[in-house]
Amino acid sequence: MTIIRLGNKNRDMNSHELVELISQKVPPEVQISELRNTYPNGVIRGDQFSIGSLSGEPGQSLKIDINPRSPYFMKGQDFNGASGIGGIVKILMEGRGMRLPEIKELFGNYLDDSPSFVRDQGAQPPIINPSLRQQITMNTPFDTEHLYLNADGEILCIVRRYNMRDGAGNPVMDDHGKPKKEFRQFTGNNPYPKMPDVRPLYNIPNISASDKVIWVEGEKCADALNELGFTATCTMGGAGMLSRKSASQFDFSPLNGKELTIWPDNDTAGKKVAELVQDLAMNAGARSVTMLTPPAGKPERWDAADAIAENFDIGNFLNTTIKHVKKTINLLDESLLIKRFQGQAPEQKFLIGDTLPLGVPIIFSAAGDAGKGMMTLDLAMKVSSGQPMTSAFGDNITEFGNTIIFTAEDDEGEMHRRIERLDPNNSRFDYEHEIRIVSLPNVGGVFPILQETSDGYKTSVEFEKIYEQIIQMNNLKLIVFDPLASFVHADVNSDPAAGAALTGLLAQVATETGASVMMCHHMTKIKDDVAVASPEQARNMIRGTSALVDGVRCAFAIWQVDEATGRRRCQDLGIEYQRNRCFDGAVVKSNGPARRDIRHFVRDMYSGLLEDKSEDISRLHSGSNREIKKDALFSWIATCEREGRALTQQSGADAILQRMSADPDAPRTLDNCTQRMVDGIVRELLAEGRIGKYSFSRSGGRKWLGTTDGDMSRGEYEASTATENA
Repeated sequence: MTIIRLGNKNRDMNSHELVELISQKVPPEVQISELRNTYPNGVIRGDQFSIGSLSGEPGQSLKIDINPRSPYFMKGQDFNGASGIGGIVKILMEGRGMRLPEIKELFGNYLDDSPSFVRDQGAQPPIINPSLRQQITMNTPFDTEHLYLNADGEILCIVRRYNMRDGAGNPVMDDHGKPKKEFRQFTGNNPYPKMPDVRPLYNIPNISASDKVIWVEGEKCADALNELGFTATCTMGGAGMLSRKSASQFDFSPLNGKELTIWPDNDTAGKKVAELVQDLAMNAGARSVTMLTPPAGKPERWDAADAIAENFDIGNFLNTTIKHVKKTINLLDESLLIKRFQGQAPEQKFLIGDTLPLGVPIIFSAAGDAGKGMMTLDLAMKVSSGQPMTSAFGDNITEFGNTIIFTAEDDEGEMHRRIERLDPNNSRFDYEHEIRIVSLPNVGGVFPILQETSDGYKTSVEFEKIYEQIIQMNNLKLIVFDPLASFVHADVNSDPAAGAALTGLLAQVATETGASVMMCHHMTKIKDDVAVASPEQARNMIRGTSALVDGVRCAFAIWQVDEATGRRRCQDLGIEYQRNRCFDGAVVKSNGPARRDIRHFVRDMYSGLLEDKSEDISRLHSGSNREIKKDALFSWIATCEREGRALTQQSGADAILQRMSADPDAPRTLDNCTQRMVDGIVRELLAEGRIGKYSFSRSGGRKWLGTTDGDMSRGEYEASTATENA
């Protein structure tokens, strides 16, 4: 180390000695301040100052020690370029393009008693790209100037932009075709750049006079919007200056009570700083904060200034539904008073009849192997088809549009097989709307929607990326996640806080997209000999804490009926009974009016889809239809008796069902009747005294059916063929 002997004014210093003197004499806090002014994109973490490189871009490659007690103070290593950082002098030379005499003048107040400086004849420390770097002061020519004013119009800070130019004076462009630029902030009467201790928002006078404010990244974008009549603002230093650690240095208080819209730049850094601005604005008391999402297809770094330059429809974009909205709660705000609810209330729209509402979170629950995936696939296909008079879940579909299915368990091969069974005629290629199916086994596995972290329950980075794409879809009507357990990495089965966090997230997604968000979920397993008896019991069997069911707007459940009921149902419908074929289902929870009747589902054995057969079953047992069948059977019994070819209830070749398929004059009204239905009608006719059972001999059984005033009742019956009737 060179030892500087102080107090000897007759001795001249060389450059090496002057650099050493500056490092020793200039106070550490002054050096740190100049470091931050030189590299406004830098970030302080503990005792380290991090920046991308000596060129000043954001990053972590260059780390500088800023601990005044450390022997390595203001020194570090650029791990990309492998060049060392040897103190504040080199930092100013590299970062600002200053020469050593200029640096000595900058710190002159701290070096008054130092020996005079004599320039070495040897090589000077290198200056990187001297044509692009310059010693910037208040007197340096600039390209653009922006004034940060307080509410009274007084200047708080001046921000100037300096476009970088090559040796010929031409602007230097970055990789995106935009001019490279540097910004410097000037505060008070300081001739050199210096950030204010408290960093204000841009355009405070107009913010104070407006109810609605737009935040953008940079003064250029703010000015462009202000010229169109909007009230726009930004934070000082762009995305590289504002961070979680530096947030306390920024003043967002002018946004108190305002409705803020955030228009982020179309890049990762823009999204990150916009999310931070959203939180800071809410903490400052903003009435609401709306986060816009740049439209799909826009280039990276696309911003408000670019939008205006291309004649983009700004007004329509600001009113788009593709946005996130957060609102602060202020009980002193009169906007919360009940008087705001006036006029006709908005109509509750339904995705399916009066069964599943639109734009809300929905739990669809059933036991394993019930066919939830097939039912949701069928629903999504029908919603996207645009075809009227189609039904699902026991009711007619009333809204049509785009749909998305995320399936965690079924790969593309299985989904393809299911689609073919549901749509053997390939009608899906002519659908009016789009259906997107994401088979996660084919794209790297499941991503969590919600996960438990040390800071509580948070959305995952993967879901946030996907959700940015989701909210850009127009006319979205349905989003399906199947099953819930695969997408939630938190204990929603026992932790009420986890259940509340999930349902709150689903409600936000439904509100922002306008789609019904359906989560397929399992029911608690029960013994094979135990059957669900009611919708209330089914609701209580939905797996998870009460917060899960209570937190959604609607829950629909299906459950398998007991074997006896299933057999009777199949017999009534004239189909073969099989296990796992007959189910009941119903809306088991709804926050608004809804059909709560129990629907009867029967599995189609070809497609595997549970189809609603409620009307068929009801019609078979309805009063009017049954009376028609009863009258038809009575008339046929009377005719057969008169013609000498009497019927039996269920015995031999003359049994009603046997003769139904053999006699051409059998009434078609009785088609598809089951033996159980025939037995019931016969019992009613007997009870009403309209028919009786008769025997042709004293030893024969009473099995022949005849009217109570017919030939059999008088003993006058003559069979047309003794073989068939004896």
